[in-house]
Amino acid sequence: MHDPSESDSFMKNCQLAADINASWNWRMIPLSHHPTSECAVHRQEESLMNEPQMPYNFADLEPAMSRDTLVFHFLRHQRVCYDRMVTLSRGTEFEALSLEELVRVTERNPAHHVLYRHAAEVWNHDLYWRSMRPRGGGAPAGLVAQHIAARFGNYERFAREFRDAGSAHFGSGWLWLVWRAGTLEIVTTSNAGTPLVRGDTALIAVDLWEHAYYLDHQNRRAAYVNTFLEELISWEEANRALASLPTARDLRAPTRLRATPELPSPRHGQ
Repeated sequence: MHDPSESDSFMKNCQLAADINASWNWRMIPLSHHPTSECAVHRQEESLMNEPQMPYNFADLEPAMSRDTLVFHFLRHQRVCYDRMVTLSRGTEFEALSLEELVRVTERNPAHHVLYRHAAEVWNHDLYWRSMRPRGGGAPAGLVAQHIAARFGNYERFAREFRDAGSAHFGSGWLWLVWRAGTLEIVTTSNAGTPLVRGDTALIAVDLWEHAYYLDHQNRRAAYVNTFLEELISWEEANRALASLPTARDLRAPTRLRATPELPSPRHGQ
């Protein structure tokens, strides 16, 4: 039987996104101007206090991902995590650290895990936005295509394993394509977990928290991951990251491993 409360909740979320959309000043950084770096995690070292930015306008991913989804997701989730991160770090020894340094340092000490969870979510979302592009999706080209063929045999097998990993992940978290020990791996992390603290180089990130796709797909996570692969993924982002890694130029056939789930991290309260 249909539960009226589900429709009411959905409509309230839609109205909230519309209200935010109407009231915010949408000055975004063009994708062509977004900074890149040569570091292993492909993220430019920067001041902790730099506010998160989207690398495209909120409507640019339509119809694959709605403007309302991006507005709601950016302001009600990444922005909230950023504001809490800044509040928790202000006046402490963490204030001068880069975002990457903050994530690594606070993850090591359970006493700082509240700050870690918010910082990790800011970093994760930054890569998630860059992992998508207008008119993206489809089979890859370039260095990442060569490594997918070497690691998975062909793109179709990779796509199947990527979809399966997203669907099999229990609860909230993230789906990643990472560079690990000289090859590509598909991994998942729970809650705010991030490859940044596990020695992997994250190439592509997919947010598996339900707020990332509910307005567009309701609870159909598999449809969301499929849309990400077919219409949104930015293989250019993965190629930029791989190009900065000397080991990625070695295309010897790797030993196949199964998609690897990561250990769960504590919930971040989103």
